[in-house]
Amino acid sequence: MPRPRLKPLFELGSQWIATDPDSRMLYRFWTEPGTCRTRRASLGTADLESAKLKLAEIVLKGAPKTPDAPLSIVLERYFEDRTDKLRSKKVARGHGRKILKFFGATARVKSLMETKQKEFVERCLDQGHKLSYVARIMVTLAAALAHSKLSEPAIVYSESAMVQKWKVASAPVDKAYIPTDDDCARLIIADMPEMLRRWLIIECLTGGRPETGVDLAPAQRDREARIVDLNPPKRVQNKKYRAKIRAGRCLTAALTRWERDGLDPFGGRYCGYTTIEGVKSALQRLAADTEIPVSTYSFRQKVATVLRRAKAPRVPEDQISELLGHKRPNLRVTAGYGEWDPDYQREAALALDRWFLRIRKIAKAKLKEMAEGAEYSRHTPDKISVRTTRAA
Repeated sequence: MPRPRLKPLFELGSQWIATDPDSRMLYRFWTEPGTCRTRRASLGTADLESAKLKLAEIVLKGAPKTPDAPLSIVLERYFEDRTDKLRSKKVARGHGRKILKFFGATARVKSLMETKQKEFVERCLDQGHKLSYVARIMVTLAAALAHSKLSEPAIVYSESAMVQKWKVASAPVDKAYIPTDDDCARLIIADMPEMLRRWLIIECLTGGRPETGVDLAPAQRDREARIVDLNPPKRVQNKKYRAKIRAGRCLTAALTRWERDGLDPFGGRYCGYTTIEGVKSALQRLAADTEIPVSTYSFRQKVATVLRRAKAPRVPEDQISELLGHKRPNLRVTAGYGEWDPDYQREAALALDRWFLRIRKIAKAKLKEMAEGAEYSRHTPDKISVRTTRAA
């Protein structure tokens, strides 16, 4: 008879981790086929997390390719053999985490019945994800099973099949609020953390995706060519493409000033946030304080609007698309090597400079109006509420 499992700390693939009274190390235990005796082997570590990784590696190498195989092992094998060698490795691993979070770390492949697949899809849609995104997750799951030569259970991974079989659909996505010039001026002079103000300025002068302002660092600047690569050196380009843009006078001045003031308190980056979640939280508070319903994508939408409305000179559509990362700059010889054209994105940079200087002018006028309102209210207490409302 096998030895009873005394206080297993972790279990995976019919093996489990437990302690031994005679050693400080952690051991893996398993039941030997045929004799049904319990065997053990040291994992060479007393750290549980390290022991889990070692056990997973051992189980992974010997995991059978059957519907009874652990789902986590099937996914890990697929990631290591296929997606970890591709640019989309982080995306694929993210899909895997989402799958295991719903089905459970100890789930078996045979538990992926269609009813559970439908529950998973509906859960993702309830969380606000688009049906196209959920379909990509299911494609990853289907590919992992196919990699292990498992044809059952069948995975529903196309959008049309989900709609036809399960009658599901993405919830309508609200378009980001595009602030007016007056809104932008009010936001600039509003009370906010310095990190958020820097993020906001970067977004307004680059039109980059929200993560751009979080990642931007001095190493991404080519000062001589006045080019800023919005894609960090260690980040691999993907569908969320980040372009190389021309740094206008306002952006150059802001980045140079921040470097002169010192970036150590901001982790060596211009902004200081470590994740976009921190920006979202701070921006939500700012939106509530100012009653301007902006979100992280509002300023990217605003930049696109400014560029499209720019006149004298007009900004070509190609420049707008390239600056926003909607068009790969692979048609330009200077995109990968050689010297940058001095006129590269000249019209786009000029339009953003003119717009930002106009916003600053409006903001200064508002500050002056507020200062005059404060002085006026000291002499006319009965009109404080009226004057304050106008200043705001």
